[in-house]
Amino acid sequence: MLEASLLSLIGVVCLFVAGFGGVRHPLMTVGALLLAMAWSMGYITLAVGHLNILSISFGVILIGLGIDFGIHYVARYLQIHGVLHNCDDALLQTASGVGPGIITGAVTTAIAFFTAGLTEFTGVAELGIIAGGGILLCCAAAITVLPAMIHLADSKRPHQILPAPLDVYGWLGPLFRKPRLLLVVTGVLTVALSLGMSRLWYDHNLLNLQPEGMESVELERKLLNESDQSVWFALSMAESPKELFVLKRRFEQLDSVERVEDIARFFPADHQQTSPIIERIHGRLANLRERSPTIPVDPPDRLGKMLARGQVLLSVNPRTVKTQRQLEQIRDKLRQMPLVECWDRLDKYQQRMAGDLLSRLHMLRAMSNPEPPKLTDLPEGLVTRFVGHRGRYLLKIYAKGDIWDMDAMEKFVYQVRSVDPRATGNPLQTYEASRQMKRSYEQAGWYALAAILVVLYVDFRSLRYTLLAMVPLALGMVQLFGLLGFLNVPLNPANMIVLPLILGIGIDDGVHVVHDFRRQKGRYRMSPSTASAVLITSLTTMVGFGSLMIANHRGLQSLGRVLTLGVSCCLFTSLVMLPALLVWVTRNRVDAEEPIDSTAGKIAAQKALRRDPAHHPGTSRHAVPGRVHREQHGVESHP
Repeated sequence: MLEASLLSLIGVVCLFVAGFGGVRHPLMTVGALLLAMAWSMGYITLAVGHLNILSISFGVILIGLGIDFGIHYVARYLQIHGVLHNCDDALLQTASGVGPGIITGAVTTAIAFFTAGLTEFTGVAELGIIAGGGILLCCAAAITVLPAMIHLADSKRPHQILPAPLDVYGWLGPLFRKPRLLLVVTGVLTVALSLGMSRLWYDHNLLNLQPEGMESVELERKLLNESDQSVWFALSMAESPKELFVLKRRFEQLDSVERVEDIARFFPADHQQTSPIIERIHGRLANLRERSPTIPVDPPDRLGKMLARGQVLLSVNPRTVKTQRQLEQIRDKLRQMPLVECWDRLDKYQQRMAGDLLSRLHMLRAMSNPEPPKLTDLPEGLVTRFVGHRGRYLLKIYAKGDIWDMDAMEKFVYQVRSVDPRATGNPLQTYEASRQMKRSYEQAGWYALAAILVVLYVDFRSLRYTLLAMVPLALGMVQLFGLLGFLNVPLNPANMIVLPLILGIGIDDGVHVVHDFRRQKGRYRMSPSTASAVLITSLTTMVGFGSLMIANHRGLQSLGRVLTLGVSCCLFTSLVMLPALLVWVTRNRVDAEEPIDSTAGKIAAQKALRRDPAHHPGTSRHAVPGRVHREQHGVESHP
């Protein structure tokens, strides 16, 4: 995550500089972002106090989403400054023009995260609290610190020509000449992609999230393929040996259980039947000698004939070729030895074998105690593994089949709990965590959607504008899920985090486009600042989260992959489909001349009058206030 955060920050800076054609304003925006991230560190310490395996991604989240507010502010400022040529006036008009959209976008994005704090899964809840607060701090830095930095940098350079953002609308303008055709084509494309939603699936298998080639994962898969069993096991506790035997017998009767391990397997269950046998063995071994007797050695010739006979008997089995070869080698060595040496070696070999046998018999006599073994007779490490300090007994229940398969895991968990509702262990914990995490993400998505609708309605005070702002999100999600289905990219516990992220991104784009639409009175033409800001914010988000695709962890790879696809879909709907809809809706309106706020045009006209009082405001030159300053300074009027 540290490497991905650093890479995403570098990528965002490079993209920002390339998109705005300058260095000073992008660096100031990134400086405000870094300051907000420093604030976030303190906020995390006070609000939560730690990071977890999910919330560690907050750095990438803030870099990918927190930079968006500064991009919208700088894009609007550069456009207005090109008309007013006064830093303070441009900052005021920027704040009044895009300030409400920035705040609304930040609040809706933060709500998308904060609602995750209402879910049951602790990791998801903490991520929501951390990311939501960090987004608000990034917004605060963008509307307070960033304007102050711009004022300090630009107020002393009143005549300096500032760079202009990319003319994104100029590239897209030809598409909007036939908005109805564009809507039909993009609508058919969306419907076609929606067919892939039926193929979308959820992958619960945590092994598929681990890095490729990890030794533990490869060993687990090998065990599953060769022995059809996992190294994971459920745990159950028995209060007494009697209950231990009962639970073990019931667990072994389950068809999803491979075997059960417990301390009882080291104690004979049929003690009454085996005790007389053990006692008889002990009696027969009571008078063992201390030393083995001298055993007469057969002649080497006879031994050679017996080995040859063994070769003949083994020749009927093709799997004993190696043994036959070894017997032939022994016969060759016996033939090559002098007779005296051969007798001597055979004698020593037999005495060693007899001594070894006698030692084993002595050991057997020492072990042949008819009394059943006690816990104190077993190794301490074995006892502490299966018997607790309070005298409770542990059972390890191993599953049969691939426990990483959700259906097999669910069956195993259900059957184990039918015997012992208090059972625990990795399979049961993973089963509950996976289901709870999936449920938490879904709940967070629905909570966030409901809260965002309320915030949008409060901002726009219009159901029509609220629904228009939701268009990029709704269509983008349909396109995303359809693409995932066609590409066979499953959702999983790692990439499900994209739900609140894409909610925030899609809503943010839609809010800025609708605010831009409300500022205009005639036929809608997306302002250059809004078009470039939406494009650059989306690209920076894609770069920020796309950096996760370099991670070894396949869960993080899938997160970056899915989020990049989702942002691409939201970018397409925000820059193409929603503007086309707004152009078609306003097709009967009279074209408007000024692409920026009318207040900014009035300020420019007043300054022009003060510089050139000979002209009367009623002349044709001043018929459109916003055009005066542009004509005097040779600035071409944007459509």
